Amino acid sequence: MHRAVTFREAAAADLSVMEALLIAAELSLEGVQAHLADFVLAIQGNEVVGVAGLERYGPHALLRSVAVRADHQGRGLGQSLTRATEAGLETLTLLTTTAANFFPKLGFRPVTRDALPAALQASSQLRGICSASATVMHLTLRHGRPE
Repeated sequence: MHRAVTFREAAAADLSVMEALLIAAELSLEGVQAHLADFVLAIQGNEVVGVAGLERYGPHALLRSVAVRADHQGRGLGQSLTRATEAGLETLTLLTTTAANFFPKLGFRPVTRDALPAALQASSQLRGICSASATVMHLTLRHGRPE
């Protein structure tokens, strides 16, 4: 029988396991430590089985990292992690080179970079660390729920 998965905020002690998950998913580690307070972990038993992180800019955020351990993929954890980051936000934006077919299931729609909230322009991910060929996707929220 599988143990329930719970979610909690990341702490400095989680950094190495978070980085391992992100590396396995071929995601950037740039800025992870600086935004650690805005990362959520999926925990099963005593193990971290998934991670999702934000870069917050007031009520707007960039969903910068969603990774689920290979043996836990296909169980909806990526969706649950994404939903766990939405509280208190008006918009959630992401850049992806590999998951453009996954995020529309959660209400995200492709947009151009110039259509994004001005507050997000401070993100180094949007300013060029993330590939210029990445698909930009955007979700408008009201009180942490998709519109």
